[in-house]
Amino acid sequence: MTSWTSFKDLLKLSESVILGRNHELFPDFESMLRKQQGNFYAILKNPEKDSKYRDLLKKAVKEPVQIPGWQTAQTLPASLVNEACILSDMYNLDELVALSLLVHGEEQAPIYPGLKRGLISVLLYYDAKYSQSTALKLIVQAERGVHWTYSLTDDVLNFLTQYTNQLFESGLFERLLDVHSEFTVTKEMELLSTNQALGPPRHRRQLMDYIKKTRMSIADIIFSRAAQRGLSLAQTLRLIDYLSEVEPDKEGQPSGEMSNVILLLALLYAFDLSVIHRHDEGEELAKDLPIVKDKSYVSEISKVLDRSGKTWKNPGYQGLAQLAWATTLAALRSIPEKAEDRFRQEFEQDEHFVDLALANKAFVAISELIKNNSLLILEEFYIKRLHYLLTDLIVLMPLKIKELRNKAEETARTLIVYEQEGLVPPAHLPQHFENLLEAIASVYNEDPLDLNLCLEFWYSSDYHGPQRNNARQMALNKFVRLAGDLLPPSLYIPYTRMLGSLANSPRAAHYVFNLLKQNGVGQASTVSWDHFFSTLARYLANLRQETFPVQDTVYRQRGTAIGGITAQEMVGFQEILRLTRIVASHDDVARVSLAENPVWTPLVTFLGLVTCSVPLLLKADLLKALSAFAKSRDIASTLWYYVEMAQVIPTAPSTSKFPQRGIHTDLEEVESRSEEYPVSRGFLELLNALVEVDVPLHLGAPNRTPGIDPYVKFVVESVLMKSHSRAYKKSSDKWQICELAVKFLHKLLMRYEPAVGDIQHRERDAPQQPGYSVLVAMLQDSPLLKMILYLIEESVRHFDEYVDFPERKACERTALSCLNIFNRCIQMQEIFLEMVRSEGSSLRVTSLGTLLLGVNQRTNRPDHMLKIAKFVSYGSEYMPDHAVEAASILAFVASIPSAQQQLLALFTEEPNDVIIRHGIVEILDDAFENEEQGRKVKLCLLKMLQQGVNLPHPSLVHFLLGFSIQKPLQKSQLQNPGVYGTPKNCLHSLLNILDENLKGLVDAAVVMEGYKLLHVILSHGTMSYPVLRFLKGNLRNFLVRHGEALPFSASPTMEQQNSTAHLLLCIAIDIRVSSLRGSTSQAQKLASVIFTSERTVDIADGEAGQRRDAGISNLLSRTFASITGMPFVSRPRVLALLDSVDVSQLAVPIPELELFDLGQLQSLLKECEMPSEDGGPSVVNVRHLQRRVERELSALEGTMALAQRQAIMQEFKIILKYSIEANGVKQQMWTRRCFIDSWRQLIETILLSTTNYSNDILVQIIQEVLRKCVQDSASQELNQPLCGLLVIAVTSLRVQAMKKQESELTDSLVAFLDERRTDLLSEIGMSPSALRVILKGIVEWILKTGPSAQRIRINLYTALIGCLRLSAVNPSRDSRGLGGGITAGLQAIGVETVLEYGDSFLSALFRDSASGHDVQRMLALSLLDTIISQAPIGPVASYAAKHGYIRHLLDILSGLDESLISLVCQELSVMAMKYLQLYSSIMSFFTRMAMTSRGSQLLLDCNLLGRLSEMNAFSHRPQAGTMDEYAFLSSPFHRFQEILFPAFSLCLAMLSGLGSEHRIIREQVLGFLLAHSETISSILRSGQTLNDLHHLEELSLLTNVISKATNIGIFPEVIHKGADGTNEIRDQIERLQTICLSLLPAYVPTDVAIDRVLRFSGVEDDPNSNIARHKATSMYLQVCLNLLNIVMNMTADGTRIYSRTVFTASFTMADFGAAFTGTRPQTTRSVALGVVVNIISAAAKRLKTTEVARDTLSRKLEVVESLPVDEINQFVSKMISEGSSISEKREAARQTLTKVVESQVVEITQCRFILEVSLVLLWKHMEAFVSTNDTMNASRLNISFDASFRFKEDITHYLDETFYKQVEEASKVSGTAGKPDDFNLLFIRRIRKIAQG
Repeated sequence: MTSWTSFKDLLKLSESVILGRNHELFPDFESMLRKQQGNFYAILKNPEKDSKYRDLLKKAVKEPVQIPGWQTAQTLPASLVNEACILSDMYNLDELVALSLLVHGEEQAPIYPGLKRGLISVLLYYDAKYSQSTALKLIVQAERGVHWTYSLTDDVLNFLTQYTNQLFESGLFERLLDVHSEFTVTKEMELLSTNQALGPPRHRRQLMDYIKKTRMSIADIIFSRAAQRGLSLAQTLRLIDYLSEVEPDKEGQPSGEMSNVILLLALLYAFDLSVIHRHDEGEELAKDLPIVKDKSYVSEISKVLDRSGKTWKNPGYQGLAQLAWATTLAALRSIPEKAEDRFRQEFEQDEHFVDLALANKAFVAISELIKNNSLLILEEFYIKRLHYLLTDLIVLMPLKIKELRNKAEETARTLIVYEQEGLVPPAHLPQHFENLLEAIASVYNEDPLDLNLCLEFWYSSDYHGPQRNNARQMALNKFVRLAGDLLPPSLYIPYTRMLGSLANSPRAAHYVFNLLKQNGVGQASTVSWDHFFSTLARYLANLRQETFPVQDTVYRQRGTAIGGITAQEMVGFQEILRLTRIVASHDDVARVSLAENPVWTPLVTFLGLVTCSVPLLLKADLLKALSAFAKSRDIASTLWYYVEMAQVIPTAPSTSKFPQRGIHTDLEEVESRSEEYPVSRGFLELLNALVEVDVPLHLGAPNRTPGIDPYVKFVVESVLMKSHSRAYKKSSDKWQICELAVKFLHKLLMRYEPAVGDIQHRERDAPQQPGYSVLVAMLQDSPLLKMILYLIEESVRHFDEYVDFPERKACERTALSCLNIFNRCIQMQEIFLEMVRSEGSSLRVTSLGTLLLGVNQRTNRPDHMLKIAKFVSYGSEYMPDHAVEAASILAFVASIPSAQQQLLALFTEEPNDVIIRHGIVEILDDAFENEEQGRKVKLCLLKMLQQGVNLPHPSLVHFLLGFSIQKPLQKSQLQNPGVYGTPKNCLHSLLNILDENLKGLVDAAVVMEGYKLLHVILSHGTMSYPVLRFLKGNLRNFLVRHGEALPFSASPTMEQQNSTAHLLLCIAIDIRVSSLRGSTSQAQKLASVIFTSERTVDIADGEAGQRRDAGISNLLSRTFASITGMPFVSRPRVLALLDSVDVSQLAVPIPELELFDLGQLQSLLKECEMPSEDGGPSVVNVRHLQRRVERELSALEGTMALAQRQAIMQEFKIILKYSIEANGVKQQMWTRRCFIDSWRQLIETILLSTTNYSNDILVQIIQEVLRKCVQDSASQELNQPLCGLLVIAVTSLRVQAMKKQESELTDSLVAFLDERRTDLLSEIGMSPSALRVILKGIVEWILKTGPSAQRIRINLYTALIGCLRLSAVNPSRDSRGLGGGITAGLQAIGVETVLEYGDSFLSALFRDSASGHDVQRMLALSLLDTIISQAPIGPVASYAAKHGYIRHLLDILSGLDESLISLVCQELSVMAMKYLQLYSSIMSFFTRMAMTSRGSQLLLDCNLLGRLSEMNAFSHRPQAGTMDEYAFLSSPFHRFQEILFPAFSLCLAMLSGLGSEHRIIREQVLGFLLAHSETISSILRSGQTLNDLHHLEELSLLTNVISKATNIGIFPEVIHKGADGTNEIRDQIERLQTICLSLLPAYVPTDVAIDRVLRFSGVEDDPNSNIARHKATSMYLQVCLNLLNIVMNMTADGTRIYSRTVFTASFTMADFGAAFTGTRPQTTRSVALGVVVNIISAAAKRLKTTEVARDTLSRKLEVVESLPVDEINQFVSKMISEGSSISEKREAARQTLTKVVESQVVEITQCRFILEVSLVLLWKHMEAFVSTNDTMNASRLNISFDASFRFKEDITHYLDETFYKQVEEASKVSGTAGKPDDFNLLFIRRIRKIAQG
């Protein structure tokens, strides 16, 4: 005997190859079978003890020894060695094998909690024997044969056939028989008991089951061999010898143990030649059987089976063998003529062997076999052999059958004579024909496998089968008909019983009905419906004609014993009723025909007899027959009325002084006294049948309160509540009565739907649904609830003993009905309790969960839930149905948060913790024989675990999942079973289920719920980390392995799609958590699994063929291959997943109805919808819909309604079918949506959390998404998540490209929305053709979606913006030769592709920009902005102007005025910000248009600036305030700036677009400024005291606008017009210029001044202060430059350029001279020319220092990798410095240095311009002041002659050589290639010349 694991592996592999048809494992299977061949020869034989090994084990106790098969030398515990020796002595077993069993037993301890390793090893010992025998049984069953075949390949079949032939040729058959005789239950149990190897009851039951199943497997091996290949003569003789020694059981019956019965059937199959008439080539197949091939076979077997041979200990077995041999001899006549001579002398013995069989009572043996072996009818080929035996006897030996019939008639006549003489008939009279009929009745009485073998006895004229079968059926049918002709009384009962068994299917029942109907036509047959019902009618009439005392009751006093009929006649009545019940149960037509026949009137007759004084057994059969008629609705309604009228249960009040009698009286007075309850059972069956079909609410009206409450009361109070206090002759009676009573209550609850009317006060006579009272009783601490709990407790007490008892089946069914009642109450209680609360009813009801947690009065402990939960532990082995119901109840109670402590206290105490937890684990782990049952219970438990995960810790589910209930969840240490004593828990089982799914061994629905549970666990905040750690460490990276198995199928089912969706979410969670916790390797590994290309798609497949569709789909499918050169068939896993889902829209066509209104139908379906429990779509509750319609139909009255009832029912079936199909479509669409959404989330998580992906895969993803979504049949519901992914994918492409360029933008969202133009395509390796295809796909998708799909369009616009910006070009690069030409071409490709769609696309774009959702409008405007920025404005501008969209946008802008005012003047809400965003988008679009001359002209023509001038929002500038850095909403002042800044930018763009010489644009810009002069003046005045950078930016923009709008030579006609000073516009302009001039001294760019601005603006506190300082400095310098330009413009007049002076002739900044001269009155103080000198000095100094700083930082940037950490920390923020690695710090420092250097370049440029403008101003003023020689010039230049003289004297003092040298050095910096700036030097020379005079 090898190890236990080898036999388990053998069985598992055998099941996979043979039962699972997994031919890929055949090589491994073949190899293993060859290794196991020796073990099969000596099957179940143990390797004997070896003293050498025993000494070795004893030595291992003291020192390490090398044990064979172990890798290293080890010492062994003494206890282990002692147990191994005991096990070895016990089974005469090799010591090493015993040690192996013990080691495996210790390893399996988590699977068998509560058992020691010794007890476990005993289980494994017998499990190994069972596995070996079962594997061999499968192998033998799979060989080629004559009766069955497996769907295996020829190679497998040939090998297995050859393999089994070798085994049997080597003596396996004899070994099997020896094992069967030696390996008995009695011997093994005695051995175990002697060695104290028996554990608790469950352990004993498991051992006994293993032994029995092993014996069964041994017998099945012989049976399968005999049935498939036959047995050789020697094997047959050996089997006969064995069976001859089998003794009958203790009661003398010939049945014996089931394994012996199987061996008997094997012998019968060895004689079987039925293949001849079952196959067309039956004769050829029969020739290969040993019985035909062996010449001596027939003669030798005949000798052995003859009476002269050995007499068997079991005559029944011998008789069956002889009977089978007789039919075999008869069948041999079918062999061709050339073989007949060999058997001719044996043919004459066939009847002889029949006589021998009859003498041994073979027919009686058949009946006893069926009766005492329930498993016989559960195996197809067991019962078929008995079927062939009987039918072959009838067909092949008709004369012998006729002889038996004749003898039966003689016997009948003898019995009649003896009866007439009053004598006792002799006991030896032959009854063989009667026994034959009884045997036939036994064989066909039950048909659990639906084989319909009884149909062979019925011949139909429309039969089209083989001719031989036709003749066979005719012969069998003839037997049935002739057996009933002139039937003697002694055969009446057996014949009627046989007819009942032969009617055991719908077709057969109809044949029997017709037979009995025909028998009554024109002949006086005693076997006909006429005879049956007329006899019963006469019996009823006879009973009613008897004289009885007058009393007010239909019940009669009992007269003679049985009303004038004999005992045999009563049995005949019972058989008639049984036959009627069977026919009526199976055949609907027969049922209606019998019930509605006006002559027979069975309902009236049966109920009449029930109300009479007849024997109890007959009354019970009458009630059972009535229950069969109750299966039809119409008959059930009539039957309810008859039952009520007959007062079987007294329901109506009576005025008689005599007590009313009925079945209640029988129960209390007769049945209780006799301790037998057949009438009660029969009446309960009738009630169950009636309520199954119909519950009349108006029954009994108007004589009593309508309804069936009296019947319910009788069942509850008289039957159920008193059942435990009555005496029973048979203990099974109690459970049968309880079963029927509880089932009746359950059916009432199933038909009940809670309604408000039941709770409201009702009148006394108002009908009430019976389920209401049952539900109320179950929601109270009522006697009924206590009785149900008592039944459960009693059943658990029996089941805990793990032994069979007579009433077990009834007990199981009773417990199941009790559990069903609890589940139905749980389903209804929430609605019912809510109704009670809402109606304010005084009814006191409590949740069933609370009641189940109450105290058990019998144990004084709250253990009701423990009893219920134990049914889960019985589940997989014994009661799977109970486990389903118990799991549902447990799931409900376990979901109650307040019940967790109580449940934990109950389930965690010993030994409950082991029983319950391990019971659930076993359910999840085990494979059920009934797959549907296993699926249900596993689904229920998995859903229970899902519900409990999120309950507060600790909870029952946390305990079941293996988490600690004493410590926090995140501190739980999850281990594999057995590690540190860890028991196996539900988490282990869950992961085992999911691992088994990779092999395709688990139901898809169970897998779906398993992945969902794992997703729920990983989504939990505190449970996810320990579980992820366990998955990664202890389970070989669970998620990686399962990710590699994706997709599960190319065409997945809904369950597989849901499973995949949850797995993808689990992977996404792991990636995200790993990324956040720094475990980048795990995140990268999972990402690589998803993005790897391991699946290929055949180009010839349908899926590839779909990609050849015309249009954009085909173009998209071929693009990537052309880009990368990769074969098209290469499919990354992420794309294979997307391929597996169809995005087409599904719909169910609305049915065409004539009687139902479609509108009302849709309303009805809407009312019947219910939300899904798992968060899915709302679906129609088909059961509720059916009940609604049925109630409406039952209320129909009138002839017309009744006439249309059939048509209504037909249309109703159509509606139900439509509802089911619609539900399926909803579920399928929801499943697809979940799958796509999970796929999207995973991709987004990978893109946002890792960098382990290539840009090529992103391009493929984008193309695949577009290919699927642009199809005409694509669903918008499914497209929505895909378009969101499109945005993220395009964003990631842009981020990757910008990272490669070392861009300063690191945040992905900012990067996406940023408008920086860079040549990004070259960075990501995307070709122009790929971009073109993607752009086409997005545009077509946009055009395909309607305006209502706003969310989709929002995402598509965003993605299109990103793609267009990918193709943008940096203008600075555009001038670098060849590279600029290439990138310019890319830019043109992007925009040209979009504009190819012409007006259709622009129409959609402008329409969305003008209407729809605000976000959609903003993105549409942003897209227009992007298109204009990259293409000539002509097409877009022309379309916008032609169709009036610009004016429409202007109207929108004007309409936003009031909203913008409210933004800055009132309290702000988050929703109000949309107005600001929309305003910004419109202004941004206008600004982009204004950047070109044509766009500016269009805006100018539309009076854009005029509209802005009319808006009052710009005139509501609030007081400046501070803004919290972390505030969600900005302050009013900052919101005002967000309104003002776009207007300034627009003005600058229009000024730039139309040029400085365009008079109209400058007029309108100035008009805009003057229209809001107060705001402008306020901004300029606040320039003296800047508070923050926002003020500085505000001033910078404003001064820039003023400088460009008041350019040189402005408004000459205005200046000369109105010299008297009355020109208002000129005065306002000059006032603005004067204010700007007064600001100039405050913006001298000295270090002190700039530091002051930085200090007051808070820049120093900015975490990124390096960048912020330079930004603020740049704005400060820009303000200075703008002010200088304004001053430069002020020096011009209408006739001469630079003809005016604006500074006083003083080099002292504090010296203010007289006011300006000229036309402007003196209003302000003037500014000295010294300000310009100081600006020149400061600008020159800053220019030089900035250049030096830039050079220094540039050098540091080049060597940033080698900079010390201290220097690195200077360039990173505190946040990065504290928590980042050195590499991250260096990267952050590199980015900071890059940005700082770029800022310094800008500062240098600004300083250079400041220097140039200042030098010009200085030179011009010096020239004017120095050249003043007369009074007129002095007056015009605002300087006196004396002041001019002093000015000349001060020149040399202030403009010394230091000044000139400083400017010259700065000029060198501002020059190019190290050469000084000639422009600056020119003016320096001029200034020096003036100064030198």
